[in-house]
Amino acid sequence: MKRSILYFILLALLCQPLSILAQSKLKASVPFYYIPDASEDRYNQQITRKTIPLNTTDFVILSKSTGSKYAVEKYNQGLKKVWTAVIDLTGTETVEAFSAGKDAALVVTRRDNGQGSQLLYGHAIDLTTGKSLESKLLLEAPAKGRRARIITSPDGNFILACRYLIDGNEQIRNISGTLYNSSLRKVQDVTYSLNNVPAILSADVQVSNTGEQYISLLSENMTRLTVHQYSTKSKDAVAMSVLVGGLFEGKKVYIMDSKFTLMPNGTLYGAVFIADETSGQYHSLKTVKFDFDAKDMVFAEEYKFTPEYLPKVNAQDKSAGPKPSRLEDIYLSDLLLTAENKLIVIAEKKYLEAGENSPYVAKELHLFAYDEFMNAAWNSVLLKSQRAASEDAFSGISYSAYVDGATLNLLTLEDMNGKYDLHLRRINTANGQATAAKAIGLNVANDKGLAYVKDFTSWLTPKDIITVVRPGRRTQGLKLSHVQLR
Repeated sequence: MKRSILYFILLALLCQPLSILAQSKLKASVPFYYIPDASEDRYNQQITRKTIPLNTTDFVILSKSTGSKYAVEKYNQGLKKVWTAVIDLTGTETVEAFSAGKDAALVVTRRDNGQGSQLLYGHAIDLTTGKSLESKLLLEAPAKGRRARIITSPDGNFILACRYLIDGNEQIRNISGTLYNSSLRKVQDVTYSLNNVPAILSADVQVSNTGEQYISLLSENMTRLTVHQYSTKSKDAVAMSVLVGGLFEGKKVYIMDSKFTLMPNGTLYGAVFIADETSGQYHSLKTVKFDFDAKDMVFAEEYKFTPEYLPKVNAQDKSAGPKPSRLEDIYLSDLLLTAENKLIVIAEKKYLEAGENSPYVAKELHLFAYDEFMNAAWNSVLLKSQRAASEDAFSGISYSAYVDGATLNLLTLEDMNGKYDLHLRRINTANGQATAAKAIGLNVANDKGLAYVKDFTSWLTPKDIITVVRPGRRTQGLKLSHVQLR
């Protein structure tokens, strides 16, 4: 009889959703000193990843230590600090980029020289010893022009410092700069002449792990998508172009939002939201795979936002209060590739409420999945509700994503079922099935003080998460924590 009862209890547990069985353990926690950077645009953050894994146990962190100093710190297993490297800023100098390659961590800063130029300086730090390898001027550009940029390859071993030349109509005509390795040694000077592409209003630049550069352009009054590929061995570009806006089915539509991601395997993907020019309503999602090896573009079937889409989203929301009457404030946020080369496109609803000192809001996630041939697989909407004070903006809300094989992990700070905590959702990328959100057990402080800094969240392995939180149980200050999922 006892054995029978035990059998049914075990069977019942095994049949429960993954979220019920999921557990976590706080492996280590140490005090963490953090000063928010007042110069940072918290709506469109310049640096969104301030914890970078080096392997399954070690990682480096960038944080502001005083008003004019930044620290790069290396930690190993057990959150033991290996070294600290300090970077002194001068005057109005700001931090522009943070990355880590095979041998060095890199911090890029921006200075105004007071003579009409913006200067980008690179500071390379040896990952083994923490000693400065080199600090050098990477790029000088006119201060009145567009903001000069730093682009890093996915593995951190290449960086590109580039400037934009614009004409009298604020349209991009030329991009030039220098490609470096992670130790700040020059690989080549680059120039991208764009005179053959009319009316460019937006240019996205990415660098591959092998040094190729990809320039994704939105042109012709936000109707055409063009991508140029440049290699380190040739000055000639390989170009691909497609008209995604214009007059379709009697409606004039245009690109209202875009997202491009160069995957570690060297394949570039792009996604655009198309809107109706007359009403401003979301019309569709168009997704493209740029296969430069085959000199081919692979187009996913257009996903149209029919009149039935919004009611389905609203029907999931069981909260009180009025529901939206139209799709709005939804932005493309992530393009993720699984081990089976399936693409997941994530869009998030986020906005600033009206009024002075109003809170920032991050709400539902819209997911669209494609198989390895870019056929539509599934789509879904995950509801969440996050709010943050105006001074914190999106530094503690929105989400962190991590793909493990065929599982998409989403980590969010939310107040759910009486628990204010980091919650984990797991989505099966084969069919879109999602587990219920499960608190990971940090019991984050739920008051008006800073309690979570999302930029420091990172996965060392599919089971090991590094994060910075302020627990609510009789503690003072933030903690750098290592959480192990079971």
